[in-house]
Amino acid sequence: MVLLTVAARLRPVFDSAGAPRATREPVVLAAGGAGAWLVCSPALSALSGPQEYARLGAGLRGLRPVSAVRHPGFEPREALPATPDALVAAQVAAVRTAAAEGPVVLLGRSAGGWVAHAVAERLESEGAAPAAVVLVDTYPPGHGDRGEALSAMTSDMLRRAAEFASAEPDRLTAMAGYFELFRDWKPAPLSCPTLYVRARDLLPGTGPAPDWSLPHAEITVPGNHFTMLEEHARTTALAIHQWLGSRF
Repeated sequence: MVLLTVAARLRPVFDSAGAPRATREPVVLAAGGAGAWLVCSPALSALSGPQEYARLGAGLRGLRPVSAVRHPGFEPREALPATPDALVAAQVAAVRTAAAEGPVVLLGRSAGGWVAHAVAERLESEGAAPAAVVLVDTYPPGHGDRGEALSAMTSDMLRRAAEFASAEPDRLTAMAGYFELFRDWKPAPLSCPTLYVRARDLLPGTGPAPDWSLPHAEITVPGNHFTMLEEHARTTALAIHQWLGSRF
């Protein structure tokens, strides 16, 4: 990861002023339904992207609309955000494109939860707070157990890359760049409700995700850090939908 971080620092970057040009069109995963629009932030691994929420979207089809944003810098010739503020500015614009009308719920799996939370902070500061934030097995940034967990998750990610598709160099350096971007970031309290969705099963060599320190509700769903959005995605989707339906 150290060499990837060094390589990431050599890539072109954009600042907050350049965020509108870096914003990418969200991907619609499900339409229909009366619930608040669910806008998902992918995790920050080399294999992450809107596709990781495809099964979640399928599980919510007809119940509530679902979109996923795309993090800038993961595709060839794309610039990386120079600061967390630059990323947030780009993703706030993407969220507004995804859900132009009505309430929005921000969701993020793993480190994608950091992005979802940071975007929620910005929206609240601008008087456009989301209806809720959903964190799917998100580890607190900078937690002491993060190194062990990140190692296990990275090992699993690399195994998947070997099985299905090789990760492009741009995606690997983007992953490293994003983790460095959030190295000193700490989430601030939100006024909107937060749901923490915990994986019931553990990845080999890891303990359970540490408690999210800010106020939240919590549910546990079948599957591990990855499979909760794969073979168990419909169960996860319906659990989230039920919780949101009980609140709004």
